[in-house]
Amino acid sequence: MKLGIVVVYLVAEDDERLLEIHLRQIENNTAVPYRIYAAANRLLPRFRDRLARLPYVTICPIPDVPPGASEHPYYLDRLVDTAVRDGATHICTLHVDSFPVRAGWAEELAAQLQGRCVLAAIQRDKLTDRKPVTECMFFKREFYLAHRPTFRMPEHLLASAEYQRYSLACPHCADSGVGYGFAIWAAQLAWFPLLRVDRGRNRYYCGGLYGDLIFHLGGAVIHGAGPHATSAAQVRAAKLLSRLRSMAVVLLPWRLRRRFLDIFGLSRWVHENFTTPALEANKAALLADPDRFLREIQNQH
Repeated sequence: MKLGIVVVYLVAEDDERLLEIHLRQIENNTAVPYRIYAAANRLLPRFRDRLARLPYVTICPIPDVPPGASEHPYYLDRLVDTAVRDGATHICTLHVDSFPVRAGWAEELAAQLQGRCVLAAIQRDKLTDRKPVTECMFFKREFYLAHRPTFRMPEHLLASAEYQRYSLACPHCADSGVGYGFAIWAAQLAWFPLLRVDRGRNRYYCGGLYGDLIFHLGGAVIHGAGPHATSAAQVRAAKLLSRLRSMAVVLLPWRLRRRFLDIFGLSRWVHENFTTPALEANKAALLADPDRFLREIQNQH
């Protein structure tokens, strides 16, 4: 195996420690030959220099695009193509806040790619978001060369009857990763979902262990927004709300939960008062003692 790990390094100024943890986890847990193919277009010079000094990192020259939701998949598409042209036999996408947590992760994911199964990836939710996502997607070069998927889908395909059938068969959010999910479905192939395994998944909205192999913090990839501050009171409120959320998960079907939030205009309020504080609480714990935090996450299943 020659593994190409592709990462778009959109890193906030105060996330140097997170970058170090991400790189350390890859180094410590990856035994197969690998190379990181990095997009660093908006990376601060000191972060870019840190990456450039690593012998296993190639910073790929990619034309800039404006910041926004389409920026990340745009860079990923070009990184995957570069890795394949460079001879990688297997490709893995990661984010700066996602990384392997134990040795042998690449071999375990590669072992899933047999027969009709052409990809292994994190699946955020087996009911509401049944597509592979870029926090971790693992596939062979042969699948990419045969189907040439893209991480986002062009508008004409999103409007097609075939895509509507896919949406009914596999409910999902049409963000990055949907193009790979659609290509697999359209070709009547299969993929292996890495589901969240830690018992704390209802206690925190963000920060989870998937397939007992990959940790994803959530929310650290930036799209032009600056860092945000979170008070201790917000963190306490987030913990209370997370307990209420665990009750809602049991009592309300997911379609009713989404409709309830939309009707009452609560989606933004939940994000500001629940998601963001929960993310900050997990992030603070991870940065303070990465080994302890990850060990506790791994013991929660």
